[in-house]
Amino acid sequence: MKRTRLAVIGVGNMAKAIIEGILGVGLDIYEIILYDINRAQYTSLSPLSEKFVFADSIVDAVERADTVLLSVKPQNYSEILSEIKSSEGYSDKLYISIGAGISTGAVRASLGDVAVIRVLPNVPMLIGKGVSVICRNENVDKSDFLFVKNIFESAGSVIDIDEDEMNRIIGVTSSSPAYVFKFIDAICKGAAAQGLETDGLLDAVCDMVIGSALMLKGSKDTPEVLIAKVASKGGTTERALATLDEYRFSEGIGEAMKACTARADELGSDK
Repeated sequence: MKRTRLAVIGVGNMAKAIIEGILGVGLDIYEIILYDINRAQYTSLSPLSEKFVFADSIVDAVERADTVLLSVKPQNYSEILSEIKSSEGYSDKLYISIGAGISTGAVRASLGDVAVIRVLPNVPMLIGKGVSVICRNENVDKSDFLFVKNIFESAGSVIDIDEDEMNRIIGVTSSSPAYVFKFIDAICKGAAAQGLETDGLLDAVCDMVIGSALMLKGSKDTPEVLIAKVASKGGTTERALATLDEYRFSEGIGEAMKACTARADELGSDK
């Protein structure tokens, strides 16, 4: 089945990034039907497109579409799915779920034997540099899977994994931009604590992170090898790394990732 009408339930930042990606690459989607309880979300849509249709309700949005993007908070899924179930023809739609911790099984438990694909996008989608993780699903047509993959490739890169790995990867690609922001913030605050408040420092630190990541991505070396190349014996970097080890930097990241997975499991069990 050719998918040409996409309903977007919840028009927050992530949905807007997905929409802009679609418009930016010119995917063959005839209409984008929007519904958000907060109509003010529509005012920041950019660019405004003739493809947009503003629905009066969730039921209205679903009935107009052949594909439905569920872009709402995990805590609101039960309520949203209940409303969808009151719409005509809801069981014939393709559903794209981006709620953290919400399994395809949870969606199908509410809507019955529907086609649903689970995706975990991340915040850099807002600048077209996202990483989205898409769940392999044998119950979905190959053409539908490729259609959804193309949507998310419009705003970054995509990897696909088995669903039983989805909660564990949240802390790797979806929540992890926050770790990077926190790391950059810590460096800038550390510089300020030493009296270094040079103009352009934040930009310099961001460029350092980007450059380091690109160097690692383009290298055949492991992170450990590159660390060793920077940290000469008896030097400043070696001392800094020893201090990070003393404060259990790596262990802290690992524990944060475990906590992320545990919370995703909790959100799923609440449904």
